Amino acid sequence: MSKKNLHATNFRKVLELFNEGRDREAESLLRIIQEDYLNMYEENKELRSQVKEVAEILDLAECMEFDGQKYWIDEDNEKTGPYCQVCYDRDGVLIRLQERSKHWECYSCQNLFVKMPTGNFIHKSRPKKELKPLLRLFS
Repeated sequence: MSKKNLHATNFRKVLELFNEGRDREAESLLRIIQEDYLNMYEENKELRSQVKEVAEILDLAECMEFDGQKYWIDEDNEKTGPYCQVCYDRDGVLIRLQERSKHWECYSCQNLFVKMPTGNFIHKSRPKKELKPLLRLFS
């Protein structure tokens, strides 16, 4: 029985089978209906989870600020970060940059963001080395 067939007519059919004394057939149909219901329940639960995840990602995207080199998260006037622009744009992952005396460093992609006295930043890349698996925000 497909999920599209799980509706009132199936319950009516079960009732008719019981009334006709065909109890085994009615019980079998009830088991099929129950299995379909449980499958739809699990699918609905998964879809709700996905919708919630997408909503959280959209909320996060609205809080993202790009300063020309790096991303910052600004929630309720509380700024966190910075996060690597390359990792976020390329892979959709937020990797917090590590602050050094003269630059910011991304441990994931090895990019450096040099601090300039004027507040401007120059982005430089290091040669790539083997990367660790990334934690993805998007499914």
